[in-house]
Parts: sequence; C-alpha cells; structure tokens
Amino acid sequence: MKKYSFLLLIVCLSATTLVYAQGAPTNRLNINIRDYCDPATFNAAIGDGSCVRDTSTGAITFSGFVAEATTDKSVGAWRFAPLSTRVAPGTRMKITNLGGELHTFTRVEHFGGGFVDFLNQATGNPKPAPECAKMVNGNLVPQPRSPENLFIAPGASATKFSSSEGPVRYQCCIHPWMRITVSSSAPASTDADSEHASHH
Repeated sequence: MKKYSFLLLIVCLSATTLVYAQGAPTNRLNINIRDYCDPATFNAAIGDGSCVRDTSTGAITFSGFVAEATTDKSVGAWRFAPLSTRVAPGTRMKITNLGGELHTFTRVEHFGGGFVDFLNQATGNPKPAPECAKMVNGNLVPQPRSPENLFIAPGASATKFSSSEGPVRYQCCIHPWMRITVSSSAPASTDADSEHASHH
C-alpha cells in the first residue's frame, strides 16, 4: 500500500510539473541558419573556403543558386528557421549556422538589400539596409561587426537576448531574403492602461 501511494505521489508530481512547463513562457529559442551550397562550384566561383559543408545529403550548384535567386527572388534552401516567432522578453536566442557559408544575423529597422550588389539586384533588393552596408565611392561596403551585426561562420553559433520591443527584424546581409521577425509575447500597454495607471 505504501509503495502504491509513493508511485501515485510521483505520478501527481510529474503531471503538475508537465502542466507548469507547458504554461511557462519560452525562455530559450533556437534559430537555425541553413544553406545548401555545393563546395566545388561555389569555391570555384567565389573563392576557396566560400562553402565548407558535407554534401552527402545533396547540394545546389552555384549556377543553380543564381538561377533560382534570379527567377524566384530568393533561394528556398538559404533561410532562417523559423521565419517568425513570438517570445517572452529576455528569451535567450541561440543562432546556429548549420550551412556551409558565412552568414550575418543583423538587426535592421526595415528589411532591405545586403552588401553583395549582385545578389541585391538579382533578388529585387537594390537598396541596402543601412545596418548592412554603406555606399563608399560607388561601392557597397559592409558595416562592421557588432553585437547587432553578427557574422556567423559555418558550424558556429552566437547568442542574443530578445527585447520587449517589437517586432524586431533580423536579416542576412549577404543573402538579403534570409529574414526572421521576432515579436514579444508580452502584452503591449495601451493608452487606456496608461490612463488607468495614472489614477492610482
């Protein structure tokens, strides 16, 4: 009887823990950076080390990449996952580059082009986001690395914390169609709330 009571207590505690966990706000978010570059053709076109990934699961050649970017204005295998999400303020966001190319994870006010003019033109983003690049003597120059402009190498990861502001937009400044919008799950304060608070 005592053994049965002990097991029942464990089951109840487990159920309580599960309910609490499901109702708790998300405090961690994994954001994956993906691409499908083919090392042989990308390195031949761009330079050695441009793409360093295992192709056992397949790959897209550089010419295929260019064709899709020009036709579709994006390349589906080059993406941030998820594309959008809602998280509690202060959520720890771990950004991991699972692809074979260098990518940036850059906070921008508005989505725009990056610092590779060829890709900007091909994908219909001729005007670069100012957080990504500036024009110097007629050439696009990348903005320097910073906590809001992360350069993440293949296999590397970085960490950021979400803010209570929102929505917050991030994009890759190399491949400008790679984007994510992070919104706060905290309720926004309204004028009515402010007025109510001022009377107390």
